[in-house]
Amino acid sequence: MGTMDYGMIQPSFDWSDEGPMEKKFWEFHVANPEVYGTLVYFARQWRERRGSEAVCGIGALYERARWEMWFQSLDDNPPPKLSNNHRAFYARLIMDRNPDLDGIFRLKRQRVQATFGPDNQTLDPDEYME
Repeated sequence: MGTMDYGMIQPSFDWSDEGPMEKKFWEFHVANPEVYGTLVYFARQWRERRGSEAVCGIGALYERARWEMWFQSLDDNPPPKLSNNHRAFYARLIMDRNPDLDGIFRLKRQRVQATFGPDNQTLDPDEYME
């Protein structure tokens, strides 16, 4: 799928300020950087085909990543299992680290404020941010 920007963080990252779901996300992200790269690749494909302002659901890209990663690994080791709990974090991380993908996902307020992405106070609890 070409050269990937895995959005890596330092393995010594201090996870003391994150909620438990975000901690699990970062642990998964560090151990499986190819997931981030795959999602960014698919998001850029979406924008290339639909236009620079096109909005996409992280769920659609996530399911495509599951499908593609499984097919690519049929003869090798199975790919990492993608937890649905990580979707919101990937959406925020992708938009946070890739200016060309800003606004591609609609976001809702999180129960526990993530340490990256938009401030919960800027998001309506029942409405998506575009």
